[in-house]
Amino acid sequence: MAVNNMSELGYAGLSQWGGRISEDFLREWRGKEGYKRANEMRLNSPTVNALLTAIKLSIRKSKWQLISEDEEDSRLELVQAAIDNMSYSWNDHIAQALTMLPFGYSLFEIVYEKVGGRVLWKKMAQRSQDTIDRWDIDDKGGIQGCWQISMSNFKEVYLPIEKLLLYRTETEKNNPEGRSILRSAWIPYYFMKNIQTVEGIGIERDLAGLPVIKLPEGADTSDSTTSDAGVAKKMVRNIRRDEQEGIVLPNGWEVELLASGGNRQFDTSATIQRYKKDILMNSLAQFLALGLDNVGAFSLSKDMTDLFVMSVNAIADIISETFSKFAIPRLLRLNGLDDEGISYIASPAGDSDLAELGDFIQKVAGYITWLPEDQLVLREMLGLPEIDIETITNVQQEQQALKDARVQAMADNIRQSRDDQDNMDAVLSGDMDYFAISKAERTRKEKELQKRIDDFWAGQKKRVVKAAQDAKNQLL
Repeated sequence: MAVNNMSELGYAGLSQWGGRISEDFLREWRGKEGYKRANEMRLNSPTVNALLTAIKLSIRKSKWQLISEDEEDSRLELVQAAIDNMSYSWNDHIAQALTMLPFGYSLFEIVYEKVGGRVLWKKMAQRSQDTIDRWDIDDKGGIQGCWQISMSNFKEVYLPIEKLLLYRTETEKNNPEGRSILRSAWIPYYFMKNIQTVEGIGIERDLAGLPVIKLPEGADTSDSTTSDAGVAKKMVRNIRRDEQEGIVLPNGWEVELLASGGNRQFDTSATIQRYKKDILMNSLAQFLALGLDNVGAFSLSKDMTDLFVMSVNAIADIISETFSKFAIPRLLRLNGLDDEGISYIASPAGDSDLAELGDFIQKVAGYITWLPEDQLVLREMLGLPEIDIETITNVQQEQQALKDARVQAMADNIRQSRDDQDNMDAVLSGDMDYFAISKAERTRKEKELQKRIDDFWAGQKKRVVKAAQDAKNQLL
């Protein structure tokens, strides 16, 4: 049977019906129900909020740079102008894009405008996840767009994929909704939340005591809210130890507060702490829990931090790759330019270990030809003030010229010293009549020779001291 090798035959296998994704086996994590769970976790849990804030601040601290294989690429100025023209900053866009972490994806409509005869970005307009009703997915699983329903007037709008910028944490089965990084933390969060609720009730009951009402003989114990038993049940439920505490009992009724029977069998604090660690470990951020229970070494913290920084850089790469692949090429095409070869990348997250960096540079310095661009990267890693390549090049040329002048002066001193020595040898050998020179001339030549010798050794001493000081500074 003949097969057309150019056509796509199989399917992505995404579980969806009518554009609504049902990939997750838990109903509460499908579609808008999943949005509610993720929103609850990020707003109610300090642990989840600390995790998301740590990632957001780490990525916002990164510096973003447009790069091209051609350093003189004129298209770079156009893309930078488009970024600067947006109605809000790039860091604001990063903050909105990072909502993909709790919700699995973040969606933006690219809005353009003409400025000075060029097409630039007006804004990357966020389209909230809870307003996306369903997706337009073709027979092979390709994403063609989505339908959005306004929360104010319930008007439906179709958004084609050509106008959209879609950030996703994962692209498994080309699922447009990705997967929330909180999905795997749902079970520990659920149990932690319920244990905290039970713990709060238990603490209140321990402080207030367990209320018990004894009804007198002949009281109405029928199953009715107006009976004596019904009123007593409502009364014991509402007893609280606060500024309005108090109770009025009918004649013959008795009430008492039973004290706690002692310590509980389970340590709820340890259980809750374990669930917090599970939530953080889900995103390689367990280092945030070190020290909370007086356990954890510095070396362990560093290893965990390195893993977290690696995951943060991977998230930054998702933003960089998506923006560079879909936003920038579309802008260039609208301006009639070649759409390939430009990327927007972020500097690595995390602070550099200066001791390790210094040791590395010392070991490889003799094998690397350092360029001005390399110094820019090193200055950024060391936290030094920013400086442009032209300034670095000028300073390096000045330093090289000064070094060459010093070398030339040293060579001249050595050459003159050799000439003086040759003259002295000639006098001693009889080839030059030393005493034929006038006394004043001899004295002048002797002083001049002695001065050159003194200057030479003084210069040698300064160079040795300076070299020793430079070596000491590099070691420190």
